[in-house]
Amino acid sequence: MKVAILGGGPAGCATAHALRARGLDDITVIEKEALGGCSRTQKYEGIPYEFGPQIMYTDEDRLRAVFERWLTQTPPPTDDHEYHPAVSIDGTLDDPHDFPITIKNVMKLPNPEKVIYELYQLNLSEPDFSNFEAYIVSRMGRTLYETYVEKYNLKQWKIHPRDMDAEWARFRTLTLREKPDMFRGRWQGHPGDYNPMWSGMTEGVQVTSGLCDVSDDFQRVTVDGDPLEADLIVSTLPLSKQLGFINTYIVYVVVEAEGKVMPSYATSFPNHYSFVRVMDFKQQYAVESRYALLDFEFPWVGECDEAKFHEEVGWFCRNVLKKEIVEKWVWNKERIYPVSTRETLSRVEHQLALAARSKVVPIGRSGVHAYCSKDTCIRMALTLADGLPDLTSGDPGRKRGVLDKMREKLS
Repeated sequence: MKVAILGGGPAGCATAHALRARGLDDITVIEKEALGGCSRTQKYEGIPYEFGPQIMYTDEDRLRAVFERWLTQTPPPTDDHEYHPAVSIDGTLDDPHDFPITIKNVMKLPNPEKVIYELYQLNLSEPDFSNFEAYIVSRMGRTLYETYVEKYNLKQWKIHPRDMDAEWARFRTLTLREKPDMFRGRWQGHPGDYNPMWSGMTEGVQVTSGLCDVSDDFQRVTVDGDPLEADLIVSTLPLSKQLGFINTYIVYVVVEAEGKVMPSYATSFPNHYSFVRVMDFKQQYAVESRYALLDFEFPWVGECDEAKFHEEVGWFCRNVLKKEIVEKWVWNKERIYPVSTRETLSRVEHQLALAARSKVVPIGRSGVHAYCSKDTCIRMALTLADGLPDLTSGDPGRKRGVLDKMREKLS
């Protein structure tokens, strides 16, 4: 069987590995850039970084085994060996709050009594899934929603939370927590370098460079404009050109600092600035260095206002961090975060029905149009390999069953 995999990010590489493990040997991965995609590790003065936060975590032994075949997990550089993101609700670093939201946050707010009363009214066993806003309010009350979530979502997704579907939230426990355990005690960490996994997963397969395209009806697949012939085509490309995505412009900044610069490895700013988050990479993976490497993450659609973004980064470094920028560079990627609305999910259903009648198997964040992590991409690849007889049966119903199973657990 001749297999072509369009895209060499986590989902594409994991698929190559999973199919090789099933005995397939005629596999080609086609990637226009470098293997690993957003999860490809680069280094500055020994500090590893990727495109935004890239935590390795899972609660499934079989997925952990895949990671550990090539990587050694280094636990978070915190006292309890767990990652604890922070959030600034006032735009400063004077009094960072926990994320996920905790009881400690409530007591820091100017109106804790109102928040406690709202929490008392909740029925957590029956959350409201009518839209994302309704879901969050039903889990934490309106005050916490307006303080931590509403404006963040407007910045990140460019639409109001009430216009977003709650599908993504079904796979995350978004409610008040006792402590800010982002990954709830799961196996978690960073290897210092993800690249051995991407090369290891593609060992024994052909990796070529090319610009891939898939028609919305999945009947025409091309590489550099030429038709692609294969028995099975696995696509990590967007499920449809009609589906909405958020682009992300990241400004990487180097400042002199041997210790921590930010409150956490990831600090969010829901109510101020155009950037949604600042990464401090030495807190994601500890490295001895006289420098700190930060990233400022700007979601954008339409026109990318680079001048404004750089002005904000400079102002923040001078006035909040009290640091001079030693060096900075940019990594701008389009179609990074799939937008989830009722309309887009209806389109997803339509596209999956079309894919079930083709040679194409969509996979990964863009392929299934869902916000998901590396462990989910690996799970999808294993599901694909397990379902190979159904995917190649020529029966749309059997193939659709596998496609649906790949979207069952999105995290």
